[in-house]
Amino acid sequence: MRLKTFHAKSMAEAMAQVRAQLGADAIIVQSEESKGGVRIVAAIEAQPSPYEAPPSFAPKAKQTPVALEAAYKTPISVEFDKADVTAVLSHHGLPFETAERFSQAALAVEAASLPEAFSSALEAAIRFNPITDAHTRPIMLIGPPGAGKTICAAKLTADALIHHRTVHLISTDTVKAGGIQQLDHFAQLMKQTVSTAATPQELGFVIKNHPHNTALTVIDTPGTNAFDIDELETLLSFIKEVNAEPVLVMPAGLDPLDAQEIAGIFNQMGCSRFIATRLDAARRYAGILMAARPGYLSLAAISRSPFVADGLETATPLGLARLLTSLSRPRKKNNSETDKQP
Repeated sequence: MRLKTFHAKSMAEAMAQVRAQLGADAIIVQSEESKGGVRIVAAIEAQPSPYEAPPSFAPKAKQTPVALEAAYKTPISVEFDKADVTAVLSHHGLPFETAERFSQAALAVEAASLPEAFSSALEAAIRFNPITDAHTRPIMLIGPPGAGKTICAAKLTADALIHHRTVHLISTDTVKAGGIQQLDHFAQLMKQTVSTAATPQELGFVIKNHPHNTALTVIDTPGTNAFDIDELETLLSFIKEVNAEPVLVMPAGLDPLDAQEIAGIFNQMGCSRFIATRLDAARRYAGILMAARPGYLSLAAISRSPFVADGLETATPLGLARLLTSLSRPRKKNNSETDKQP
């Protein structure tokens, strides 16, 4: 099967491109609309080429560029090859089998750029499930210590307030020194208050006695070691008490297999999606991809800044693909540096 990505200002224009280039038998694999226009991934069964290799350009050809393109079936030029795909996957340190699948998926699509090729591969390999306004359950942010749960709680609150939605902010992090103080500081800046609950019963009481017109309830929790059964059981009692939706907050830069195992454990705790944080402090994102593989968690959002004002970014295939393909490059020495002698 041959895949190809089309971009246009409207769905009608995009569909016209699909029909013109792939014919009436094309299958629409995915469509995505945004403020910038429409993006469609279409597929068609691969067929043997109906033409022979193009002859050399002889002097007789007084054809227009359009006629030449039709006569010689000039393939679409791309800005990358297999070596570029391999370089990206090697940089991020994906396990061999997973890297091979990503490579095959990226090279199977006729994309105009490396990010678009990886975007198509990501669409096929992992799941995306953004956090939207449609919440009937409290959101409970859980995860390992230092992952950035408190910052994410503040960012979710800020986003809700910007969109004129009421928020109930709660913290169960009553043991760690400064746990509540940090969230309370952010809340005061946004003219909000933080409720506290040290036990599952207290949490149930706080939520039950809060006005029911709150659009969003966000619960911050202390760090939980995914390999400590006692900590997991304590966390589970909080989740069950209020029927919260647990959302894993996991930092980038973890060992890929550790990230996969952590995602699997929290998935058993009821998590169906996660927020990837600290992308600004890491340069290898294999852990994110391993956590988001089918059977584990869906990627909901990413955080690339410790500042609340920067907010959470909705996770999309193309957005993540651009991050993956933005490899760090060695800094070039200027003339003064090269002229210096030891």
